[in-house]
Amino acid sequence: MFLNLNKKFLSLSFCLLLVQLSVNAQILQRSVQKIRSYKNIRYTDIVRTKFHFQDGFSADTLTMHLVPVAKEQIEGGYYHVKGSNRSYAFDGNKLVNLNFTDSTYIVEKASQGGQNTRTLLYWAKNIDKLGHLSPTKIKQLKDTVIMNTSYTNIQVIVSDTMVNNIHQYEATNFIIDKKSNLPIHIIREMKGNADDGSYFQFIETHSYSNYAFDTKTFQDLSIAKIPAYFKLPPKRTPVVFLPNGTPAPSIKAFDLSSKSFDVEKLKGKMVLINFSLIGCPHCVGAAQMLNRLHEKYKDKGLVIINIYPLDQKDAIIKFDKGQNVKTQSYTSERSVQKTYPFDGYPSFYLLDRNGLVAQSYNGFYKDLELAITETIDKL
Repeated sequence: MFLNLNKKFLSLSFCLLLVQLSVNAQILQRSVQKIRSYKNIRYTDIVRTKFHFQDGFSADTLTMHLVPVAKEQIEGGYYHVKGSNRSYAFDGNKLVNLNFTDSTYIVEKASQGGQNTRTLLYWAKNIDKLGHLSPTKIKQLKDTVIMNTSYTNIQVIVSDTMVNNIHQYEATNFIIDKKSNLPIHIIREMKGNADDGSYFQFIETHSYSNYAFDTKTFQDLSIAKIPAYFKLPPKRTPVVFLPNGTPAPSIKAFDLSSKSFDVEKLKGKMVLINFSLIGCPHCVGAAQMLNRLHEKYKDKGLVIINIYPLDQKDAIIKFDKGQNVKTQSYTSERSVQKTYPFDGYPSFYLLDRNGLVAQSYNGFYKDLELAITETIDKL
């Protein structure tokens, strides 16, 4: 008798759990249906983003105009997004990106241009794609209370696993108004390995307000237009790095104690120069790579130096401490880019023991560590 009761209790509990899991998915779907029920939507979106190496959030306030279109397969409609320095307009065929700072434009086929173009149409399509997830990954958390008002908090865990002892995680929280069924906050958190192999943590938040629906005097979004006074960006002349075999020029630099330094003092050693910039995500990945190279070759005559032409020493000290940088960092004048030509950050020059350029590397990418290693092993 006791065993039968336990079985009935477990069966009832399991059924209740399935019902709750179904309810969680239904809450999200009701929000999607609400978004798609309107002819047009206007709202304000405050977007904030933060990488783990940044002190605070970057933010922009966006004015959003959307037209849901059921037949539009890419985004589920058209949109126009206007921020402080840029605007984005997608009409189902192209994405027009206007840069207000220099009156230039870019036209792309993709509908997405980063976090600023993640409109409610994007999130609606995103929720549609969650159907492949196990219902156990869609959880209703404790209500979020804002100014004495309770909002539903649904968390969707897209991934949560360990790969090579690195935690790979992605989750999105949808904070939804119980009356309107519309989101007031969306929070996405990601951490793990980026495409270039580096480790990162990233938070993206959207805060919604000033909703307006089915406005009669709504702008036509079916054709993304380019203003007459906007122009294409000027074509950049490719930067030519110093050829292999070139004698390494002198670098006037200062260590973080303000003592002068010149790379010529390192003649007789292999030298890997990293031209870096604080706040650059790829430079963080490069710092992780350089730590590994330092450990591998520090007893084999390799010296790694980090040169910062644009950053102040206090910022560099803070970055080095936060990223556990094991190599020496220096400040330099901006003119170093004329002496050692490079195209963006990070960029690298590897010098041989005779003080000649052995190889240069543009940017940080997944196979860069292998490429540098193969060159060092030949020197």
